[in-house]
Amino acid sequence: MSDFLRTFDGLKSNTIFCMWTGDNPMSAQRIQALWSIYNNTGCPVSLINQNNLHHWVHPDHPLHPAYPYLSATHKSDYLRVYFMHHYGGGYTDIKHTTSPWLNFFEKLRTSNAFALGYQELSHGLPHVSGPLAQEIISKHFELIGLCSFIFKKNTSFTSEWITKTNQLLDHKFNLLKSNPARHPQDQFGFIFSENDISHYPLRWAELLGEIFHILLYHNRFSILIDNIQPSFFNYR
Repeated sequence: MSDFLRTFDGLKSNTIFCMWTGDNPMSAQRIQALWSIYNNTGCPVSLINQNNLHHWVHPDHPLHPAYPYLSATHKSDYLRVYFMHHYGGGYTDIKHTTSPWLNFFEKLRTSNAFALGYQELSHGLPHVSGPLAQEIISKHFELIGLCSFIFKKNTSFTSEWITKTNQLLDHKFNLLKSNPARHPQDQFGFIFSENDISHYPLRWAELLGEIFHILLYHNRFSILIDNIQPSFFNYR
């Protein structure tokens, strides 16, 4: 298994990864969405969950020690960075999918780009802040979204992406140990009840979007944009 993981290339094998990292069962809509991915993409699909994740942990690169303390949503956010860097290939949220993906894989494989995704939505960047925020938001059409994409593995982009992700988790590690997630969608300030507000130390987009979109903006001329997006409706 170790040798397989060291050489595995999700782009070459047309593999699509999906993540379901919590112990909560999927709804009927989610199950239907998952089957749409299996049935319509025309590619091998690997559903990563808490029971099989250990089979995919790279022998030379263990998961960050903060992983057990993350919410299910943030575990998925972390894993898509981890998988795209170490293995490459496709990733999609478990949302209804109708498009075949083989042509998307081939388009990226035969290009000099490091990733292919759908054009980011105009309202898809509310988490972006800082001096470049308005410029990045105004250029949303040059960026790709986070719900489905394909990456080449071990590129300079994915290396910087996973480095920044790990640095954030290093910084928040002690706080995460003291305030682990209590809900699949936990985030800083989450209101459980009037007298119970979450001290879980990560904002909703802090682990993924806040890193990804700023980094992507500086590398936006080396990506491909195509109609790879799933449906954003009726998936919960």
